[in-house]
Amino acid sequence: MSSFSNKDLTFLNVHYGLRAMGWEMCSMFTLAYLYRQGLSLTLAFTVYAGMLFMRTLTRPVAMYFCLKKGVHFTLILGTVIFACRYPAMIPIQGLSFWLIPFMFISGLADVLYWVPYHNYFASIGSAETRGSNVGIRDAIATVVAVIGPGIGGILLSFNAFYAFAMPFVLTLCAVIPLIKTPAFPLPSKPSGKEKKETDPFGFIVFIGDGLFYQAGAIWPLIVFIILHNNFSNFGLILALAAFFRALGSVFFGKMIDKGKGRLICYIGYGLHIVILTVRGLFAHTVPIIIACDFFAAIAYCFSMTGLMTAVYNATKTAKHPLYFTYYTELGWDIGAISAMLLCAILCFFDINLRWGLLISIIGACLKIRVLDKYYRKQEKSAKKTFIQAA
Repeated sequence: MSSFSNKDLTFLNVHYGLRAMGWEMCSMFTLAYLYRQGLSLTLAFTVYAGMLFMRTLTRPVAMYFCLKKGVHFTLILGTVIFACRYPAMIPIQGLSFWLIPFMFISGLADVLYWVPYHNYFASIGSAETRGSNVGIRDAIATVVAVIGPGIGGILLSFNAFYAFAMPFVLTLCAVIPLIKTPAFPLPSKPSGKEKKETDPFGFIVFIGDGLFYQAGAIWPLIVFIILHNNFSNFGLILALAAFFRALGSVFFGKMIDKGKGRLICYIGYGLHIVILTVRGLFAHTVPIIIACDFFAAIAYCFSMTGLMTAVYNATKTAKHPLYFTYYTELGWDIGAISAMLLCAILCFFDINLRWGLLISIIGACLKIRVLDKYYRKQEKSAKKTFIQAA
């Protein structure tokens, strides 16, 4: 079934687009906002690591609701909690009590949203069109990402209340399309044997993704500092980068469906490594920043589509898909928390923050290795099936 003829997938994509709009308007600024509100860079990274650690502590809550109330119900609940993370940022002012509810709500929101979302998305559609499905979804998210940072940056420059209130409302609206999607039967509780036999592919590749993504998130903070703490200019550059990213997602998703997954990943993460190196060594002016963001957007079209297509297909074929997602997300926590703590250490010892981009490169290398092994295995399996059919 094609992506556009699958009504459930269409409603899920509308939901994702609304939630992504809220995210792009606000959460892309999180590290910069904490820094602007009076936290040192060391404390900003430590607080963010604490928020990510809350994901790990509250992860059993997501499994409990998925098993007792269903994946669909938990996804709706997670979306509502996800919305609450935005107003939790409003009262933050320096190192204060308000950081605690922000970290707790954000961590809980992440696990209650992403565990059921990834599992639900994997349940819809087929492996034959997975690349196209992921590509279309990322293209939708990227279109709103063109608008979101620009609006969010302008609003944050004038009034923090409105800057966080709008993402709150948009994310709540993202619940409406979910009401149109079906609820699947309650998943069974994973047995000890199913846990033991869970493929570590997702866990390992998501450790790499956590390192890659979260260490890479220091780049917008570096840009923010280069632009003299100007949220408006910062938002416009993020929007420009997202526009470039929108151009390739669908095309590269179709290439994966045609058996080019391994090539897509090599190109995508290879480009990322080159771009991260250039950013760390040479990107000190706006023209170079924009050039790097342009090529990073192209790399993203390759890398994210290649990564998530593999993860979703592995989820659907897992002996216990929900536990596979649960275990995979735990890997992301480990990678992301490690990245933030390492960045905090760099700042504490007054080491140039650009060295933190090396952490992102390490994550990219790990993902290349794991994804290469996964897609080689898929290619051999497809070839074997073809020979047997012939």
